[in-house]
This record gives sequence, C-alpha cells and structure tokens, in this order.
Amino acid sequence: MSEADQKHRVDRLFDAIELVQANRRADALPTLRELIREDKDFEDAWLWMSVAVETPDQSAVCLDNVLRINPKNRQASTALYRLRESELRSESHRAKIRGYRDMALGGLWLLSIFLLFAVLFSSVNGFVGA
Repeated sequence: MSEADQKHRVDRLFDAIELVQANRRADALPTLRELIREDKDFEDAWLWMSVAVETPDQSAVCLDNVLRINPKNRQASTALYRLRESELRSESHRAKIRGYRDMALGGLWLLSIFLLFAVLFSSVNGFVGA
C-alpha cells in the first residue's frame, strides 16, 4: 500500500471516529465496514466498529477480532470483559442454582428409596409376625 493510500485510509478512519464521537454511529458504520473489508487486520477499525455497532453481541465479535489481531490490546480486553461480566455472573448464579437443584433431587431420590424400603420391610415384618 502506498503512502498516499495509507494516509487516505487513516483519514477515513478519523472521519469515522469523529462520527462515532458525535453520536452518529450509523453514519460511521459504512466507512468502518469498508476499511475492514480492505484490511481484515485493521485493528483500530475493528476497535471503533465495536463502539459503532448496535448490539453487545456485535461489539463482542468486533472486540474478539481486535484481540485476534493484537492479543495485548488492553482497551479491547477490558471492554470485552465488561461486556461479558454480567453474562459470567449470570452463568455463575445459574451453576449455583443447578447445584442446589441437583442436591434436592438427590435428596428426593434417597427419601423415595428409604420410604420404599420402609414399606417393604414393614410388609415383610407383618408377614413374619402373622
């Protein structure tokens, strides 16, 4: 890529950044998509795309791409952690509830078996005593 092309690419990225900062994210998306289409490893374009997209899932995909390109990108790893933090907390809570459910189910089975044996042995003792 020539120096002029590189400069034009950076200028377009700055234009998109200005749109994002002006809360005109939808207007920034076409430029960011075009920059990424031209270079799938354009780290800064992916990072700003993560801010411009509409959903947290789309942001996560963009941030995953930033980290694919540069695993040491602190901004991306911090943003991705914040996006997934509530998801991780929810999963932890669900795991705890599943544990309680499994213990209760195990207790129910033990109680059922105990009652079955109690009824069985009381019937046997009734026959033996007769």
